[in-house]
Amino acid sequence: MPLKSLFLSFLFLLFFGQSFGQEIQTNAWNALFTDYSLSENETIRLETHYRTKDFYSLEDQYLIRPSYTRKINKNVSLSFGVTHLSTQKDNGAVKENNLWQQFGFSFPIKKFKYFGWIRLEERWQKKPLVATTDYGARVRFRTGFEYPLGGKDNTSSTSLLSFNEVFMFAKNGLPVSFNQNWTFIGFQKKISNSLRLITGYQRNTIQSGTGFVEKNIWSTLVFLKL
Repeated sequence: MPLKSLFLSFLFLLFFGQSFGQEIQTNAWNALFTDYSLSENETIRLETHYRTKDFYSLEDQYLIRPSYTRKINKNVSLSFGVTHLSTQKDNGAVKENNLWQQFGFSFPIKKFKYFGWIRLEERWQKKPLVATTDYGARVRFRTGFEYPLGGKDNTSSTSLLSFNEVFMFAKNGLPVSFNQNWTFIGFQKKISNSLRLITGYQRNTIQSGTGFVEKNIWSTLVFLKL
């Protein structure tokens, strides 16, 4: 996709969402991904996320996610993990624990790298003031691309990064209804062989009751290899 078309699509998503969203939030997301290689094809990862509302004013969520990934070949991987997540609400925190399995892929297409995943989550949620724990499932579909900047030989340490991810509620392992959508555009910077930074704008559209919550997020991710 030409950069001009990508930029126009980004503006459309921003202003279209602003016009029709029933609730608008301006948030900040920060996360650290720590990887440890068990072998050439096996990695364990610990993700820690801290998310705030009103940019950095109010705590929104924290998330801890350990996982294991095995490369099947240079383009395909399988992962599984667990997640503990806490989301602040007016009457207390919603606690969630989930198990998830993921099929990931990445393919070079000329100068681009096309990537994505399909993730199935089994979720257990405990809401404040409620004695029972709710069970549900969700399927997540992410697709995106990476485009290196500043070099015809594809060796640039900086690249343009964009993805879209659709979340669907699932039943019997199959998607049945819309939950939310994430759209991201930003930059990736390789700082060293063990350190990588991704930062940019993310737009989340989340179904809430009969309407939607629109989140404008500045997202920053740090990837560290031990």
